[in-house]
Parts: sequence; C-alpha cells; structure tokens
Amino acid sequence: MLEKKGNNSLFLVYLVGLSIIGFLATDMYLPAFDSMRLDLSTDKSSISASLSLFLAGYALAQLMWGPISDRLGKPKTVLIGLVIFTLASLSIYFTHSVALLLVLRLIQAVGVCAAAVSWQGMVVERYPPHQTNKIFATIMPLVALSPALAPLIGVYLLDHLGWRSIFVTLAILAVLLLIYTLKLVGNKTASTALIEKRDITQAPSTYLSLFGSRLYIGNVLIYAFCSGSFFAWLTGSPFFLKELGYDESQIGLSFIPQTIAFMIGGYGYRSLSNRVDGSKLIPVLLTLYSISLLSIYIVSVTMVPTLTILLIPFCMMALANGACYPIVVARALSIFPQSLGKAAALQNTIQLGVCFLSSAVVSLFSSHALLATSVVMAATIPFVFVAYRMTRS
Repeated sequence: MLEKKGNNSLFLVYLVGLSIIGFLATDMYLPAFDSMRLDLSTDKSSISASLSLFLAGYALAQLMWGPISDRLGKPKTVLIGLVIFTLASLSIYFTHSVALLLVLRLIQAVGVCAAAVSWQGMVVERYPPHQTNKIFATIMPLVALSPALAPLIGVYLLDHLGWRSIFVTLAILAVLLLIYTLKLVGNKTASTALIEKRDITQAPSTYLSLFGSRLYIGNVLIYAFCSGSFFAWLTGSPFFLKELGYDESQIGLSFIPQTIAFMIGGYGYRSLSNRVDGSKLIPVLLTLYSISLLSIYIVSVTMVPTLTILLIPFCMMALANGACYPIVVARALSIFPQSLGKAAALQNTIQLGVCFLSSAVVSLFSSHALLATSVVMAATIPFVFVAYRMTRS
C-alpha cells in the first residue's frame, strides 16, 4: 500500500514536471536578454525574436504531436519530444550565432510540445473520471506559479553561472523527466479498462470532427477566453502601472497576490471536488469572473486607480479562473478518451491563439494601456457565456 502511494505521488510529481517545463523554457531566460545580446553581438529585436519563435512553435507544433500521441501512446511521445528538447537545449550552450539560436529555440518549442500535449491525456488515462478534476486542480495552480518563479531562477543562474547555464538547467530537468518516462514506456496502466467503462461518443479521427462536439468546444472556449483575459492583464499591466507611477519592483511584486489567488482557487476547488459537482460551480465561477472584469473596467474609466484598487477585482478573477480551469479541462478531455492527444492539442492551440490575440490587441493600443486592457478583458465576458451555453445544449 505504501509503495503504491509512493508511486502515485512520484507520478504526480512527474505530471507537474511535464506541465511546467514548457513555461520554464519560455520564461527562465527572460532576465538574460541583455547578456545574450552582448555575448552574441546582436540587437534586441533578434533576441526578442527567439521568444516569438518559441511561442509560435509551441502553439502550432501541438497539432503535430496530437495524432502522434494517439498513435504511439503518451510515454513514447514524451520520450521523443523531450529528447529533441534536450538536444536543442544543450546545443544552445555551444552556439555563438544568433541565427542558430533562433533555429534551436524553435526546435526546443517543437520538442517540449510533446509534454504539453501528453500530460493532460495521461491524467485522463491514469485516473478514474471522478478523480480527474481533483488531479487537474492539484497540478494547474503549480503551472500558474511556474511563470512567476522561472525568471527568479533565471536571475540566479545568470548571476552565478552565466546565461548559457539556463539552457543546461533546462536540459537537466528534461533528462530527469526522460528517466521516469523510460519506466512508463511499455507499461500498461488501468487506462484501457477506464476507457472501456465510459459512456462516451465515438472517438473522432480528425481535428475537424472535434468541432462537432458542442460540449468539447464549449469547455475549451471557456478555458481559452478566461486565459485570454489573464494574458491581456499580463501584457498591459507593466505599461499602465508604470503610467500610474509604480516602479519595476512594485510591478514585479504585483504578480504575487494574483498568483496566490489563482492557487487558492485551484486548491479550494480541489478540497470541494469530492462534495460538489464541478458543473454546478461553473455558472457561479463565471459570474464572479464577469463581476470582477466589469469592476476593473468601471474603475479604469471613472478614476485614476491605485494598484490595490485594481488588484482586488483582478485577484477575484484569478481565484475564479483557478477553480474553473480544472473543471472545464477535465470535462473537455473526458469526452474523447480514445483521442486524448488530438483533444489536448486542439484545446491548447485554441487557448494559446486566444491569448495571443488578447495580448496583441493590448500591445497595439499600449498608449492607452489601462483602458485597452480593461476593454479586452471585459470583451471576453459574452464569449465565455456563449461557450457556457454550448456546454448546456
């Protein structure tokens, strides 16, 4: 019994690792931009392009890994993807060309997508339906925490070992995940029995057929638009908080309460998941989400707000999102257990696409950053409720 519990705990740690490694690869090297620019004798735009290429590859390559994951199985897919990611990360350590850096960052993104696609499917395969919400509620708050911690780790490595050590660290983390993945390859779990017991629709064979499920698309769109409002804030807040007179350290500290609120939402739902049906919580959470965003909009157009006045409703929104995400993700993926790779890949691509659009619009109107941010965030409300209606059809 103790051994089984230990194995389950280790597997949960493994899932957390798979879920955050993509975000670590995105954010850990951000503090090193200037050092990289000087070392590679290039300009700021070239170094920034390495982030843009990574995000583009991270969004689009998931559609490639989805069918591969369904055909080969999740462990083999993770194995292939993390080998690619590890080799690209180690190669960056030796590169002295910015052009090669850009290519390797794209290869990194393509490789790490395998983990992003597979971990969600592993949750549905490994755990019975009544536990999947709880497992997602355990992992997702840690996913939200990783973008806040990654730059801090990057700063430490930059100061003590140089910017190249950041990519060696990413490679080491990937190798640790690879070692555990090797234990899973060829091992059969209870997933087959669980899938056979579920009363589900026929599994789709193409991405296009996924759009035929209103329940799937509705839950995915709730996840995507709630995430989109979050990214609008992340994009706009450095601009409008600077305009309101706050310095960089205060802006950095402002991300702490929102991260804590998200974690409270996730772990709060986790504690309730055995007693409360998640589907009944969704309208309550979306109402809280909407009130929070409307409050931010009203504040932005009626006064010159303080950071505290803005953070109170935003943290309420973060709390609602933290509780909402595990419910809608679990509901979306559980519909198609025979095609979890495709389902997770399309879900993640739609989410990243909406986040990109939200961020791009706020950036376009950054001269009026607070108004643009509040308008984009409030504009997600009708889309979220249309998506919710889809899940009720």
